[in-house]
Amino acid sequence: MTMHVIKLCTLGVTMILATVTTVVHASFKLITDDSSLILTYKVYQWNQVNKEGNVQDESPQSMVVDYQSGYVADIIGFDFQAGIALDIDNDGYLSSSSLPSSNSDSLDTLAKAQQAYLKTTFGDEELGIDGTYGQKTRHLQSYNDSDSQRLNISSFGVNAAANIHGLNLYVDRINAFTTRHQSSFKNHFKNRQGQTIDNVTIYGVGYEWNGLNGVAEQANSQDYLKKTIVKVYYTLPVSENISVDLDARHGTVEKEGDLYDTACVQNDKYASSYHNLNTTLNVGNAYVGVGYNKTWDGDYDNKLFDGDHGSFNSSLDLEMGYNYEDETAYLVKTGYNFAGYAPGLSVDVWYAKGKNAKNFNHFNQEEVGTHISYDFSGQLNGLSLTYFHTAYHASDDTLTDRDDALGGMYNTNINRIYLTYTHKVF
Repeated sequence: MTMHVIKLCTLGVTMILATVTTVVHASFKLITDDSSLILTYKVYQWNQVNKEGNVQDESPQSMVVDYQSGYVADIIGFDFQAGIALDIDNDGYLSSSSLPSSNSDSLDTLAKAQQAYLKTTFGDEELGIDGTYGQKTRHLQSYNDSDSQRLNISSFGVNAAANIHGLNLYVDRINAFTTRHQSSFKNHFKNRQGQTIDNVTIYGVGYEWNGLNGVAEQANSQDYLKKTIVKVYYTLPVSENISVDLDARHGTVEKEGDLYDTACVQNDKYASSYHNLNTTLNVGNAYVGVGYNKTWDGDYDNKLFDGDHGSFNSSLDLEMGYNYEDETAYLVKTGYNFAGYAPGLSVDVWYAKGKNAKNFNHFNQEEVGTHISYDFSGQLNGLSLTYFHTAYHASDDTLTDRDDALGGMYNTNINRIYLTYTHKVF
C-alpha cells in the first residue's frame, strides 16, 4: 500500500514537473522568438570652454546592454537596459563633467539600470491598449528623459495608452527618476528646497486625419507646476521629390502649488506662454527651414522638478531655450543627406538668434551649430561617427534688476565627437 502511494506521488510529481517544464519552455520560446538583444559601445570626446572659465574636457566610454522580450501569449513581456560609463582620459579638466567626480583629479564610474519594466498589450493597431510599469525612458510632448548623455535618464511609473481607430489616448504617472550623475536606480522628485513632489501625471490625446496630425498634452507636477502643450503638423506634397513641412505649437506653464520655489515666482504667482511656428522645404535629399518663437507673461520654466533637464517643445530648444519673457527668436536651418554620393553621410547646420527679452540691457543671444554624421556599412555595419559643434554667444551686458531663473546667458564653444558601435545579438 505504501509503495503504491509512493508510486502515485512520484507519478504526480513527475507529471507536474513535466507540465511546468513544458509551460516554461513554451513561454521562453514565445519570449525569445520575438525578442532582441542589442549591445552598444560608445566612445565620446567632449570639449567645452565657457567664457567664465569652466572647462569640460573628457573622453568617456560606455557600454549598454538592451534586451527587449517578446510577449508571452501575445499579452505580457519585459524590457531591460543597463549600462556602465567610465572615463578614458580627462586631462585633469574637471570643472564641468557629466560623470560623477569624487575629487578634482578623477571621474568615478557610472553604472545603472537605465530601463526595467513590464509591458502588456491587447488588441491590434486599429483598436488596442498597451501598458508599462517600471523604470522607462520616456519621450513625451511635455516631458523628456534626456538621452544626450553617456547613459540615458529614465523615470519610474506606470503608462497606459489606447488606440481607437486613429485616436490615441495615453496617460503616464511617474514618481521618481534617475539623474545624469548618479548610479542610483531612482530618486524621488523634489523642489529646490528639498521638499518632496509626490508625482507627475501626464495626459495626452493625438489624432491623424489625411496627413494632418495633432496632439495635446498636459503635465501636472503635484503642488509644483502645470504644463500644457498643443502641436499641429502637416506635410504638404508638392511633387514627387518636393514637399513642405508645416508645424505650429503653443505651450503654457503655471504655478500649481506651494512647492514651486524658483526665481520665476513674483507676488506668489507664475505663468508663461509661447508659440512656435516652423516651415521646412524638402527637395530630394536637401532641406531648408525657418522657425519663429515668441515667449510672453514670464520666463518659460519647463522643468517639472529640480533635476529635470526640461522639455521645451520648440524648434528653438537648442544650446539655450530662447524662452525669456518677451523674447523673440528666429531659426534658420539647412541640411543634406549624401545618399547618392556617400551613403550614410549627412550634414545639418543652423543659426538661431533671440532678442528683446524683458528687463535686460541690450539683450541678444545667438548661436551657430553643425551636426555631421556618418553611418558605416559593409564589414563596418553598426559603426557610426558623429561630430557636433555649437558656438553660443550672449550679450556682454549683465542682468539688470531681474534674476536669471533659466540659468542661461553665458558664452560657450562646444565640440563633441561620438563614436558608436551597435551589435544586434538576436
